[in-house]
Amino acid sequence: MNKNVSFQSHGYTIRGNFSLPFAGAPCVIFSHGLEGSKDGFKWKFFTNRLYDLGIASLRFNYHGCGEGGEKSDGNFEDSAVSKRMADFKAAIDFVEGEPVDNKRLGAIGSSLGGTVIINLHDKRIKALVSLATPFIFQKPSPEEIAKHQHDKYHFLPSGARVKKQFIHELWELDTQAAIKKLACPLIIMHGSNDEVVPVEDARKLYEKANEPKMLKVINGANHSFDDPSHLKQVAILGCGWVKQYL
Repeated sequence: MNKNVSFQSHGYTIRGNFSLPFAGAPCVIFSHGLEGSKDGFKWKFFTNRLYDLGIASLRFNYHGCGEGGEKSDGNFEDSAVSKRMADFKAAIDFVEGEPVDNKRLGAIGSSLGGTVIINLHDKRIKALVSLATPFIFQKPSPEEIAKHQHDKYHFLPSGARVKKQFIHELWELDTQAAIKKLACPLIIMHGSNDEVVPVEDARKLYEKANEPKMLKVINGANHSFDDPSHLKQVAILGCGWVKQYL
């Protein structure tokens, strides 16, 4: 079964797709990156592979993300880590109301999507796959902060903008402390040629994480694992990880 779904988070409608191979299956929830969406090829690829393994999945658009009728309510410029954490928690709540095994829930997060899951550290998640996830968001110098103190927005390299609250929340995150609290099996995957998040961040995450854990650097892969051969490696390892622990 595959169906379009929606649920509520902080007063907004969040839209997604739910895939269920059979009643009582374990379930994995996807968490896309900052400017990503549920409809990226990577998430559809994961959905199909998990389905073949007998694992349900939910992919959804965070607040203000997505296109057309699939877009979740809200504006992208209002994005905030706290809002995405609320969205992900609402996604877990939604899945618990579906005919899945609620004791076998996993998550796959990409880039900022991984940061959201790690810092939320919801104990209902029993296995986690982290893809190209940052370890730290470097805070600028006091001089640089003062230079932009009256700016209302921060502009991303793509030209999209977010309110300053979003950037300040990133600076205040303590992912190092959060990952030490993470109590579920974790596999960390990162491309050796990641042009957005240094591969060293993956090694730092692995160093601080609890067992059982695994680190896999995909040789030649970029931030989004765009090359089909790289994505296939990530899918085989990631889906195998959740299959093992769910």
